Parts: sequence; structure tokens; C-alpha cells
Amino acid sequence: MKWVLLFVGLLLCLSSKQISAAETIKVLSANTPIFSEFQDDGSVKGYSVDFATALLESAGLKPEVTPLPFARLIQELDTGELMLATGIGRTAEREDKYFWIAPLTANAVGLYGKKAIDLDTLMAQNDTISVAVLRGDYRVELASGYPQFVLHQFNTWNQAVDAVLNDLVDAVFFSDLGMAIFCQKNGLDCSTVSRQYSHNVLYSYIAMPKTDKNRPFATALVKEANRLLKRPKYAEIKQQWMPVLAEYSPNVTEIEGVIVLGDTLVDENSKLKPWVITNEEPLFSERNNRGELSGYAIDLVQSILVEAGIKTDILSAPWQRILIESAMKRDVLVFSIARTAEREGQFHWITPITQNAYSIFAKRDGITHVSSLNELPAGSRIAVLKGDFRQEIIKKAGYWAVPMDSWKNALLALEYGRADYLFFSDGGMDIICDDLGDKCNSITKLFTYQKATTYLAVSKKGATPALVEKLIDASTSFKLSSQYKHLTEKWLADYATRTSLSLTEYEGVIVFGKTEY
Repeated sequence: MKWVLLFVGLLLCLSSKQISAAETIKVLSANTPIFSEFQDDGSVKGYSVDFATALLESAGLKPEVTPLPFARLIQELDTGELMLATGIGRTAEREDKYFWIAPLTANAVGLYGKKAIDLDTLMAQNDTISVAVLRGDYRVELASGYPQFVLHQFNTWNQAVDAVLNDLVDAVFFSDLGMAIFCQKNGLDCSTVSRQYSHNVLYSYIAMPKTDKNRPFATALVKEANRLLKRPKYAEIKQQWMPVLAEYSPNVTEIEGVIVLGDTLVDENSKLKPWVITNEEPLFSERNNRGELSGYAIDLVQSILVEAGIKTDILSAPWQRILIESAMKRDVLVFSIARTAEREGQFHWITPITQNAYSIFAKRDGITHVSSLNELPAGSRIAVLKGDFRQEIIKKAGYWAVPMDSWKNALLALEYGRADYLFFSDGGMDIICDDLGDKCNSITKLFTYQKATTYLAVSKKGATPALVEKLIDASTSFKLSSQYKHLTEKWLADYATRTSLSLTEYEGVIVFGKTEY
């Protein structure tokens, strides 16, 4: 019962400040200089710990910082209980094990040794080198993929670096920032050691075990992490720790909450950060009183992004810009876009969101008995949203489109005689008319043009296949979860108090009225 109440409580919160402050969440952290240093009194200090603590407190939750050796920390995460951990390296092997709440560091990882290392030559000669790694660290997994490495696992990075300095191993599989901090902080002369081979730029995160009961917390915390970066509390954290980091490496910078060494963010992973764009629609994706995007479609897509481990902002724009962006850029996620025959080959259709009937509306005093678009009088003026797909349908049918900047203004264009007809949706009419009241009494539906489903979609031009596959898997997984059930129940209950619109959920789709799926 406790978990049920927590689920419902989280999902009813559009503001993280409303999350129950009674819940305590463990923050697991391993001993890492500057980022999470163990103190003699049992406390932990550092950038990562401060960030995680501020994040939970900002979300109305109580952090309980627990210092652990890294190998033990990973074992705790594997229990799947509700907890966070700092400094978790994001690797392919771990991708589906955790919710990736917020990135903390971006750093070049490679081999650091005294002598030049040529992996191709080693491979050709069937030779090996000895490599030091931290027991339980994600770099154990990465290093295990090299047949040229004979791994030696140590309990601390100090031991691993000492092994290289004392010629006990050929190299340590570590990072630029890690080497700079450990060598200087421990008074080690590392001048004879340098990076001999670069593996990749990798990111460490605040992570949470990926379980169904943890999912609503992860979704709420991902949202809160974006808000935290804009608040004075994060500015205080950055002001405290950036000068400390600069003492160990002059190339350390901070970009959107990520501690970066030099130019290491310029890599393939960062270039593939997708755009996510929606058009503001009443109820489903609109601005709340804090100016934030809110609604069922926003929460659904944000939850799918969390499930997929994708950290990016949701933007809003008019449909004209959305369609231009999706045609010109790679990996543009668009919602809620109607799936039409004309668009079928332009997008990868990830998951359906809503289904509605699109119809032609007219003034009651000007009703003509028509049942299809081509039966309307020649020269008819039809109001529509500017940039909407129906604008092109009107033009192709030989009528005059009257494009407006909002559906409300499109309806008023019909009401005040600036248009003869309105090409809108049945559900949209109900929503707008709840606001306009008597102004809709003179308008009636002539006929249904078609029934259509809106989707989360990815622009096909230049799309990354791995991203498309990840989103499809994430949307399927999320819609099978209990959080999806709570999400739909929460929004349907909310909409029932705000509109007369009939809404139901059927097989992952919010259906307007009596539309059949």
C-alpha cells in the first residue's frame, strides 16, 4: 500500500515541490577525491554528493548519504531497491540496468603508462600488457573487451596508480581528470606517466536501479534535475567546487551541470543528442502557470525519454517550424503529429498518443447537406491552424485556406464570418468550446473527414537506427508499466474536471469521444 500511495502521489505532482517530504532515499557514493570524499566523521563531501543531495531536497525528498566501496555500491544497486548512486559510468552493458538521472562528468578514458603502447602491434604479435583497474568500476567492463589486456583489479585508485609508478603493471585504465586529481592530491610524481591510448569520452551519472517501482521517482527526478541547474542552489555548488577542481587541472569546465575536462564533450555521443519538439495544444501539451510545458503528451514523452536514458529538453514551436526542423536535421523527435498517408514515409512512427476524428464544421444558419470535402461550394473559405497538415488538404481540394495562429482563432474566424467552414477535430472542438461557451452554439459538425492517430515520431532523414530502436523499445516498456497506468488515470481524472470532452484509454492510446481504434 505504501508504494501505491507513493506512485499516485508522484504522478499527481506537476511540481516537484509537491512530492511527499516523508520519503527518505539513500544516496550511495564511493570514495572519489573532489567528487565524493569520505570524511573522518563518516560524512561524505564533494561535487557529486552535493548535486545529488540538492536534487533530492529540491524534489521534496530526504537524502541519506551512504559511503561504500565501489564494488559494494554496485552490489547494493543490483538489489533494485529505491536508491541513487553517484559516479556510475554509463556503458552499453549498463544501459538497461539503470535510470540515468543526470550526467555528472565527461572525461577522456584511456591507458596511462610510462611507455608507448601500440595495441595493433600487440594484437598482431599475440602479445599482452598488464593493466590496472579499480575493482567493480565500469572500466573493468570496458577493459575486458581488449584481448591485449591482462587485468589486475585493485581496491582503490591510489593502489592502481602506484602499481604503474612502481612498474608493477604496464598501465592503468583511468581518465585524464582522475589522473590529475589522484597524482596531485596524493603527492605522487606522475610526470613519467602519460596517456598512451585513448578509448573514448565517457560520462558518469547519478543513476537509479531500473525497476517498475522506481520509475515514477526517476521521471520526477529527471525533470527536477533540469530545474535545479537554473536555481541559485546549483550556482552555489558550482561556485564551491569549480575552484577546487581548477587546482588540479586548468582545463576543467562546467557545461549544463556536467564537469568536463577540456574539449571532451565534442564526441560522437554528444553530437547525437536529439531534438524533441511539440506544438502547443490545449490540455495535452500546454504551458502551465509557471510557463512550463505540461499535459498528458508531455508527461508521456518525458517518461519514454527517461526509459530510453535520453536527457534532452522538450521544446515547443509552431507546426511550420517543426516540419522544417524535421526535414533538415537528423534525429528530430516530434509529437503529437498526425499519421497521414502524405507523411508515412517521412517519419519513423514510434508510438501512438491520441486518436481523434477530423471533421468539417459550419454555421448552423448556413448548413448545406454535404458528406465529403469535394461537395463543398467552389471558392469556400476554410479556417485551419497555420502549418497544420489540413491546410495542404484544403489547397489540394481547390478551396481557400484561412490559416490562423491558434485553433481558437480559427474557430472565431468561422463564428465572425471570416471563413465559411472550419477544418478541426471533434475533441478539439469540445476543448475550445468549453472555453468559448455560447459562441459555439451557432456551430455544428457537417461530416467526418477522417479518423487519425497522433504519434511520437522521429524524422526519417538521417535518423540514427539505434535511436529509433531505443525509443521503440522504451515506449513499449513504459506502456506496459504500472506507471503508465497511473499516468493515464491521473490525466483522465484531471481532464474530467476541466472539460466535457469524453476521453478513454485503449491499448496505449487516448481516444477522443467514440472514435474507434
